Amino acid sequence: MDVKTMSILTILVLAAAIIGSQSLGYAAEEPGRLYAGTAKVDITPSEEIATDLVGKKLKIFENLYARALVLKTDETSLAIVSLDLILFGSAKVVAEAKAKWGVDHVILSSTHTHAAMAPEGLILTPRARGGDRLDWTRAGNPEDFVDWPSLSEDPWYAETEEKIVAAIGEASRNLFPARIVAGTAPYESVYLGSNRRYVTPDGTGRNRWGNPDRLPTEPRDPTIRVIRVEDEAGNPRVLLVHYACHPAMTGGAGYTSADYPGAMADYIEKELGTDCMAMFLQGAAGDQDPYDLNVADGHLRIALYRQAGIALGKAALRVSKNMPSPRGADTNIRIEESMVPIAYRDGKGSTKACVMTVLINDNLAMVTIPGEALVQHQLNLADGSPVPNTLLLGYAYSGRGCPFLIYVPTEKAAREGGYSATECVFVEGAAGRNMVNAGLACITHLLEN
Repeated sequence: MDVKTMSILTILVLAAAIIGSQSLGYAAEEPGRLYAGTAKVDITPSEEIATDLVGKKLKIFENLYARALVLKTDETSLAIVSLDLILFGSAKVVAEAKAKWGVDHVILSSTHTHAAMAPEGLILTPRARGGDRLDWTRAGNPEDFVDWPSLSEDPWYAETEEKIVAAIGEASRNLFPARIVAGTAPYESVYLGSNRRYVTPDGTGRNRWGNPDRLPTEPRDPTIRVIRVEDEAGNPRVLLVHYACHPAMTGGAGYTSADYPGAMADYIEKELGTDCMAMFLQGAAGDQDPYDLNVADGHLRIALYRQAGIALGKAALRVSKNMPSPRGADTNIRIEESMVPIAYRDGKGSTKACVMTVLINDNLAMVTIPGEALVQHQLNLADGSPVPNTLLLGYAYSGRGCPFLIYVPTEKAAREGGYSATECVFVEGAAGRNMVNAGLACITHLLEN
């Protein structure tokens, strides 16, 4: 073989190695071994185009981020992306994560901050005004509200899709041997977790926009759920924090903000160091608000949401401290998707919602719902699950995708009516129960297999 032929072969071998490295950064060949990787990317829009959900121009006050965690075993891989956005769904991200990086499953989990960018196709145009709030619609179809593919025509949205795909790729290229553990603890806050719905004596559902007097409300889920991903030396590399409450303390203020989830992430990363990334996973926050929702003074707003985030971060660190490291390195990740039929509330059609269920080591389960589920659904999921740490991820786009379902009421709330029960609601009252039951069925099936 001559020198020229050997050089060509060498180039081909190197090229094949480079191409192969694009799909996996660490050869996860050891059966049962978990590998994890992280990445964080800035997705802040320029001030020229920054607009909130109702079309109000935003000044850039805080940067917004996408935080990506990739988990991989020899059998499957999963990317969880926490986004400082009100909503985000993308079939393109799911497809390209698979095609470019070999990631089998993707969950796009929006924190639902109300002080974040919304592209033109996502802006809610009010059909009527009711008091000091907007009443967008009383009936309709989910597809009429948001068509995810069409949003890719928005330059910022398309750029954000590319950034998320790149972040998943970066996380996939930087995998390290990891262990994962989860824990749950009660969490009562003076800042977060007031149910804004109440029922009048005649049985009619109403909403209170703010609860500065801290009146007791129900139902609530005063629970914090924490997932820690650590390296082989036991150092925390990712801390995921799950809680259910609207990040709406800065909504309408006219500037970008990640609200309390961003303040929580900043605090945890400051305490644990730059090697650890913090991620917020939003729960069933459809009827859960901060107590101080409508605070006029800008400086007070900032102080309140930052204190709320710091308090949540401190609670998460306490929970994590009491979570012992796993004794073994073996990790089993099983994932199942259900396309749940969802009837429209007006009786004029139906759609299908993708509910993804993730089971890790038989003691951690995550169930995605593509809408603003009321908190009772989260309570029902946790109560019905045989898995000790079970999380409902609201505002989540996953798997085969589906339209965003807006509010997902309970059947009781749908009978009572009101905002988030019949107003700004497209789905039938049984939709949430059906999705929760689908998640529970998947958990049972995965435990048995």
